[in-house]
Order: sequence, then C-alpha cells, then structure tokens
Amino acid sequence: MINQVIEHALPYHRTHLANGLTLIVVPDQTTMMACVCILYRVGSRDEKENKTGLAHLFEHLMFSNCGKEVDFDEIMQNAGGESNAFTTPDTTQYYNIAPSSQLELMLQLEAHRMNGFKIKRKEFEIQQRVVIEEFSEHYLNNPYGLFSHYLMAMSYEVHPYKWPVIGRNQEEIAGLEFKDADEFYHTYYNPSNAVLVVTGNVNPKEVEQMVARHFGDISPGVRNQNKYAQEPPQNQKRIRTVPGEYPEEALYIGMHASARNTKEFYALDFLTDILSEGRSSLLYSKLRKEKMLFSNIDCYLSSTTDPGIILLEGKLRNGVKVSDGEAAFWEIIEQLKSHELSDHDWQKYMNKNESAYLFSQVGVVNQALNYSYAEWLGDINLVLNELEHYRSLTKEDLQAALLKYFNADQANYLYLTNSQ
Repeated sequence: MINQVIEHALPYHRTHLANGLTLIVVPDQTTMMACVCILYRVGSRDEKENKTGLAHLFEHLMFSNCGKEVDFDEIMQNAGGESNAFTTPDTTQYYNIAPSSQLELMLQLEAHRMNGFKIKRKEFEIQQRVVIEEFSEHYLNNPYGLFSHYLMAMSYEVHPYKWPVIGRNQEEIAGLEFKDADEFYHTYYNPSNAVLVVTGNVNPKEVEQMVARHFGDISPGVRNQNKYAQEPPQNQKRIRTVPGEYPEEALYIGMHASARNTKEFYALDFLTDILSEGRSSLLYSKLRKEKMLFSNIDCYLSSTTDPGIILLEGKLRNGVKVSDGEAAFWEIIEQLKSHELSDHDWQKYMNKNESAYLFSQVGVVNQALNYSYAEWLGDINLVLNELEHYRSLTKEDLQAALLKYFNADQANYLYLTNSQ
C-alpha cells in the first residue's frame, strides 16, 4: 500500500510505500525514454575498519543478485537499454535507462534483486577476483593511482573517509568472506533504506501501481542510522613523499572542507570553479599557461556528506621542482585572500557556474540521479532551488571560506617525486 503524500504543484510526485520505500516520479513527455534509479543509503563509510571495499564489491554482486536463471545485463540489452552503478563514500546508486515501454521490466528487475540475497559462493569469489584485478589495473599499474589512498589516509585519522571506496588494499578485499556479503545485504539492501526514482515519459499513477505491485511485498528492513567518528581539527601540516619513477612529478594537497549541507559548501564549490574550471580559470591561466609550471592541474571538492576535502592535484612539467609548484599555488591563494574579484570576473565565473549547473540537470539519467541524491540529503527541492544557493553567494562569503579553509599550515601534502 502507498501512502499518498504527493506535492502536485511540483514537477515531481513523491510517495511512500508501507514498507518504507520512498518513490519519486518525475514525468517528462519530451522524451521516449525512462530511467529507473535506486539509491541505497550505504557507502564505504559504513564498512568495518578491516573489511574495506565491501560496499564497492557489493555493487558488482548486485548485477548477479537476480538468481542463476536471470542475466540482468543481457535482459536490459535485449530491451534496448543499459544499466550502470557507482559507489561513493556515502551512497550506492544503481540506474537503468531504456525506452519507456520497458519501464515495468526495469522495475521488476530492481525489485527482484532487492528481494532476497541470491548470490552463490562461486559468484562471490568471481566478483571478488574482478575487483582485485580492477585494483591492480587502476591503482597499482597507474603510476599516480594510489594518490587518493595516501592523501585520504593523511587527511583523516578517525573518520571512515580515510580509506578509499575500492578498499584500502588488495589484501583486505581478498580477505572479505561470503558471510560478510550476506550480512551486508541484509543490513542495508531493503526498501526502508532505499530511494527509488523514475524519470522520463511515464505516467505517475501507473508508476505507483507498478511499484506497489513489484516492491510492496518486500520486507521493510531498517534505515541506516550509523554514527561516524568525527574528525578532530587538524592544526598542523602533514607531509608524505613517495619516490618512484613517474612520467612527471606530481603535487597533491588536501585541505579540510565543510559538510555538504552548509552554505560554506557552495562557497568552496564556487571557489574551486574559479581556481580550475576551464581555460580562463586562475590555475590554468596563471600556472599552466603563463608560468608553464604544470602540464595538468585541477582543484575540486570531495563533496561528501560529512566534512570533506578540497583537493589540488597537479603534474609538474619536467624540470620544475615540486616546491616551486606548491609555492605558486599558495601565491594564487594569498592573492585571492587579499584582493576581491572584480565585478566583471565575479559575473563571468557566476555565469559559467550557472551554465554548468543547468547542464548537469539535463536528461532523464541526470534527473534521476539528482532527485535521488537530493532526497537522501534531506531536501528533495535542492533539484529545483540549489542554483539559488550559488546565486546568493557574496564576495564576503568567498573571502570567509578562503580564510577558514585554505591554510598552508593545516594542509596535507603528498609529493610524488622521481628517485635520484
């Protein structure tokens, strides 16, 4: 049974099943496609200290959780659709897109893999080996692949963000047991811990009936209420040098940031755009193009729910010292602190930010992902009004964020340098 709590004046319809499943329907008659997205309130921060990588491994396992006779990917491909998923420190999201005529099939598949743990031990071991190989390919065989492992372990001492989503190392992934997956599924993969979003050329009433038919009898389970150790303030710089043989030496800096649901998040997000978004950004124009210190440089937020990290990553041109690249970055930051942006530059960056934001809302997949994430954050209307959070920023907000979070003596420094 569905409790009818629908905001009819809004572009979405939100309902709740008796078993706790949240359903959001976003009709769009300009397309012939439909997207089904499920967000589960579980990520790598919910893993145990010595069981890292389980959330990401489970993302792989879920494509086999329809049982031996049901090949999820093959069915979707035969229906003219495709599926994918991703795991973050905070959530796991699965999404499918196909012609809207295949909507009920997509809902059936998602309900089937939510309704019971069907993984066999052999399949668990196969996917475990797949993830271990993925670790080798993307992290061990990439000269820069382990930077996030090093930097997050430096930046966090107690919070579970200290290990990466894929897992701390191959040994911990290999040490995961079948019973760990079974327990993980029954703890987190249930209607009460999920947000289901359907977007595209769909009829909300028909969607509600389909969802009630396929999901309504699934046992509710419990919503994730985990508490996470809060990271204490960092009052000194931390430095790690990893010598090796690199095509180019690299500099990484991690600075603690605000939590996601704060005004400061928008100021920091806007600041990282000013620093590194596009060819007119400060880091590109000053440090890559003008001074030719870096061959590549980027600055971005980890955007996690709990306080995250501002990350700078840059590869230095041959012959440039890491210390020179680091000094040049902090020179840009100090100039920003002491000189406000001109009105012209402020409007230019604000226009770019608005354009990028609006583009991120286009398409049934983006809509589904955005609505599920906003609902999980606790304010579904962020999809409709989040742009106003950026538009309401002032130069004073940016100065305050710069002074609070961009501090050279409270940052984490990772240097990848060539052996002498």
